[in-house]
Amino acid sequence: MNRLKQILIRINHKGYKAYKDIKGTYNFPGFRLCIDHVQGDPFASPSRVCVQIGLKESGFPNHYISNKSREIAFRDFMTRSFREAIINVAKGNRGTGKSGLIQIDVPGQEILDRTSCVINSESIEIRFFVGLPAQGRTVLAQQAIEMFFREIPEIVHGSLYFKNTDENALRLHVDINEDQDYIRNEILPRHGLVAFVGDGSILPRRSGIDDRPMTSQNAVKFMSPDSLRV
Repeated sequence: MNRLKQILIRINHKGYKAYKDIKGTYNFPGFRLCIDHVQGDPFASPSRVCVQIGLKESGFPNHYISNKSREIAFRDFMTRSFREAIINVAKGNRGTGKSGLIQIDVPGQEILDRTSCVINSESIEIRFFVGLPAQGRTVLAQQAIEMFFREIPEIVHGSLYFKNTDENALRLHVDINEDQDYIRNEILPRHGLVAFVGDGSILPRRSGIDDRPMTSQNAVKFMSPDSLRV
């Protein structure tokens, strides 16, 4: 942790390629920060970064990842939580090009098997992008220190620890995915069916460019006819 700050102070106001010196792994309170790829220019694709937290230290009960369906939903939820924390914490632009950006792949409506969050028997890993700050092509170390030592720790602690998680939202997210997988894999084959629509579903979308369901007060909920109900 201190080593990263020392490097940033040393390269302050140097050419942008000096940022290459920060590539590596650093231990922070409660998590490990890995800077895997450093962009060569403020206008290039942002730097690839990940954080790793001990699964036990995160405090999440094992039943949230007790089978593949639940694990996929859990990792999807972690990605969404991390993105929400970015929106609430990160200040954004701090100079030229992508300077100041903190970004993770934006999930759509679907619960999917995502590579933005990876879990093994020991840890949770979140992969995201950081736009290293510069003025022109000159390193802005103080802004980088603000990102690495205030914003990212606040994002991590606010989204990747069970004590700071909306447990009801997490439980619903995981249970819904497990239920729909069970219906697809167990119930539908028994009846010779390939798909289902749940009663009470809102099928219309908000617009052609917004795939979220139409607000309930403006939409008629789907109800299947008795003859097709399973």
